[in-house]
Amino acid sequence: MENMELHQSKKVLEGEENRRDETSRLNDDILIRILGFLSFKEAVRSSVISRRWQHLWKYFSGCLRFEQTKPRLASWNLNVRTRKKIAERCEFIEWVNKYLNSNQASTIDEFRVDNFDLDKDSKAYVDEWVGIALQKKTKNLQLNFGPESYVRRRSVAASRVAARCYCLTKETFSSALSGIHLLTSLTVNFVGVSDEMLEHIVSICPLLESLELDHSPQLTHPKVSALRLKHLNICHTEYFIESIEIYAPNLVSFDYTGKKIPLHIKYAPKLNQVCYDDGSSSAIQHLSIHLANYLPQLVTLSIGMSIVRVVSNFPKLTSLKHLRCDALKSNGNSLRCLTSLIEAAPFLHKFVLEVSHGTGEIIKKIHPSEVRFMCRSVSGHPHEYIKEVEIVGFCGNKAEAEILIYLLKNAVMLETIRIEVSIGTPKKTYAYPEEIKQMTNYMINYLIQNRSPPQVLFLLL
Repeated sequence: MENMELHQSKKVLEGEENRRDETSRLNDDILIRILGFLSFKEAVRSSVISRRWQHLWKYFSGCLRFEQTKPRLASWNLNVRTRKKIAERCEFIEWVNKYLNSNQASTIDEFRVDNFDLDKDSKAYVDEWVGIALQKKTKNLQLNFGPESYVRRRSVAASRVAARCYCLTKETFSSALSGIHLLTSLTVNFVGVSDEMLEHIVSICPLLESLELDHSPQLTHPKVSALRLKHLNICHTEYFIESIEIYAPNLVSFDYTGKKIPLHIKYAPKLNQVCYDDGSSSAIQHLSIHLANYLPQLVTLSIGMSIVRVVSNFPKLTSLKHLRCDALKSNGNSLRCLTSLIEAAPFLHKFVLEVSHGTGEIIKKIHPSEVRFMCRSVSGHPHEYIKEVEIVGFCGNKAEAEILIYLLKNAVMLETIRIEVSIGTPKKTYAYPEEIKQMTNYMINYLIQNRSPPQVLFLLL
């Protein structure tokens, strides 16, 4: 009896062992292809599965992503921070060198270095990494060297960034000219790219479709002339930038965040998505001047601004389907101009408003009688295409209440409205989130019951 049980147990164990070893019967090409569905870290970890898998990760050809995994330094002692920072940087460089030099794949899809503070002192190493990645015909190159102080405080002196940042130069690409022509996407963050270097990169990357320059302190008058470029993002370059010139016949989307500058879009017949944020009160007027020829063809438009001013004679947005407005303040009459912007887009489907408030800016709660009065006094033209409305940072002040009432009264085909209440930092005389929710509920229900048709999905967060 015991021998029979031992025999059965042995057969079970042999069956489990065979099932565990089934993948090892596959040839290497199939196993390497399986690795392609994993992340780089998961591919490295697969080396512990069995001896057969021990070195397969070296042929991983997916996304090689190296990123900061340890918590940022919190020591207030400058000497301690400096010593630790140098040690961490050396450790990070050694780690990337080890795994990148071990990679034996003939190609890699993507090479990324994320969230690690590397500056000009590391140029020789970074140049070597970029060279290896391009020699392996990578299509996507991303370098994110955001400094620790920016990650913690979101502010860095322009002079410090300009003096210390790692810079792309012609030497960076000199060892990889055989593969750089295959690059389709380039993203750099806290990396110096001069106007001349930008033109050089575009000229030697004929297949480039996506270009993102974030916190690049060397840009002053960038000129982007690229035949295949589809997506261009230039943001937080307020250091020294003075103008932008674009010639891109296949450009679909353009994002800009920074100070107000002239935008010379020479030729972009396919442009249909624009995200523009200069933080000024005249952002809408600036767009109406510099993008006048392209506004009628936009499908998606996002505008970031401070206190909003009334806009007159805004060009018709006859193709616009999605509109997003990010306002730094909403006091007084600052949101009224948005009604003219909405009415300039007769086929608008979705409208998003996000409002940011400072300390103590939450307005006193509105009495129900004021809500009823505003519901009677706010007017506008019926809009037959808006189906979705989202308001983030709602605090229930008069300006926000008016724009909400305007939408509820005039968006006759509205299906969904989502409101996220601002928690702010209320004082005793200001409305608390629960009071704001009560007022908003009252206003919504008051308006919905008089709608025809009344069916609206209302989400209050």
